[in-house]
Amino acid sequence: MYDTGPQTADGKVLWHFGMSLDGYIAGPGHAMDWMAGFANRPGLIEEYVETTGAVLAGRDSFDSAIGDARPYGGSWQGAVFVLTHHPEDARPAEGITILSCPVEEAVAIALAAAAGKNVEVFSADIGRQRSHPC
Repeated sequence: MYDTGPQTADGKVLWHFGMSLDGYIAGPGHAMDWMAGFANRPGLIEEYVETTGAVLAGRDSFDSAIGDARPYGGSWQGAVFVLTHHPEDARPAEGITILSCPVEEAVAIALAAAAGKNVEVFSADIGRQRSHPC
């Protein structure tokens, strides 16, 4: 049995995405179908569903993959935050909060919403950003 409880009292921030061995995160048009059929550790998705309190996504991830869909095939429900430098043209979606702020502030907002559970960062770009005014 896997421990699905939060790993720390304040939760963790986990940079969460898949990458092929040749360095591609997505195919043309942000396609993620290349990941289909890969075997994960049994119970891994259920563990993510149980331990995730909030998602912090980048704008490209939101526009191409998340949108109105919910992570983990809809089995996870929680706060989704989208960090963008251009909030003025972000399309609204139910349950999605658009942020335009420094990365550290976005992470703090997501951690507060996660209420002690983990924050999953769905963005290759957010992990490499330094704080700067948006």
